[in-house]
Order: sequence, then structure tokens, then C-alpha cells
Amino acid sequence: MYRFSRALLLILLSFFVVSVQAVPVPDRLQSVGHAELRVFFMKVYRAELYSVTGRYERLQGPLMLRLTYRRDISSTRLVKETRKQIGDLPDEQLDRWMAHLANIWPNLAEGDELTFYMDPEDRGHFHHNGQYIGSVEDPVFAKAFLNIWLADDSAYPKLTRKLRGER
Repeated sequence: MYRFSRALLLILLSFFVVSVQAVPVPDRLQSVGHAELRVFFMKVYRAELYSVTGRYERLQGPLMLRLTYRRDISSTRLVKETRKQIGDLPDEQLDRWMAHLANIWPNLAEGDELTFYMDPEDRGHFHHNGQYIGSVEDPVFAKAFLNIWLADDSAYPKLTRKLRGER
């Protein structure tokens, strides 16, 4: 029984491969585009996308998305909206990701920055106001998260085109 419990624990922990070492935001990325999200004339955030070349070519790291919030938002609301926008994935997978995000994302105040960096191995790293707050090592997460803003069928196609540097 002990062997089975230990094996089960190791399997469960493998689902939560999270880096404990801070990953810095690279300083040599170039701006691709920027846009502001407004909902019913209310400013929500300013989004900026960065890549190595200053162009968006495909959803592959290194890419960085910086969101500067124009209003206060609770971490609970942020997780809820992220889950709603992230796409059609299995509930188990979404539950794991959202539980982790709920543990690392702070409540955000107007002017706060939440930065997401997808590294060359497509792992995702979060920073709040320049300070590392956590990572999600699953490349599926990094792509699904960035697709909220970058997918052709995103909820805000104008914002997507501006972020990707399209006219």
C-alpha cells in the first residue's frame, strides 16, 4: 500500500512542475505592438507584446506580454476571467492551472503590471511589478495563456491585431 501511495504522490506532483528559481524578464526583447482593452468605455489594461525580432511570427518563445492594469482587480476575478478566456481544454487541466494561478497571482491595483514571459522552451513565468512570482512549466499552458490575446479567434480581434503589429 505504501508503494502505491508513494507512486500516486509522485504522479500527482509531476502535474505541478513549477519552477522555484526566479526567471528574469529579458531586457533585450523588442516591442511588437500594444493596445488598450476597454469594456463599456472602462479602461481595463494596456497590453504590450515583445519578441526577439520586434515581429510576431508564431506562438513560440521567447515572447513577453506585459499587462498594465487601469483599475483594481482581485486575484479571484483574474483567475475566473482567465479560465473563461483560456479556451476549450479538459476541466482537470484547467483546474490544476487555475489553482496554481490563484496561489501566485496577487490582487492588482490600478497601475500594477503583470508580465508573462514565455521562454525559448515555451515555459511560462509571471512577474508582478518587476518581481518574479512564479512559473508554469507546461508549454500547453504558455500557449493557451498567450492565445487569450494572440489567437485569430480571440475575444478581442482588434486588440489581437494591434498586439501582433498588424495594421
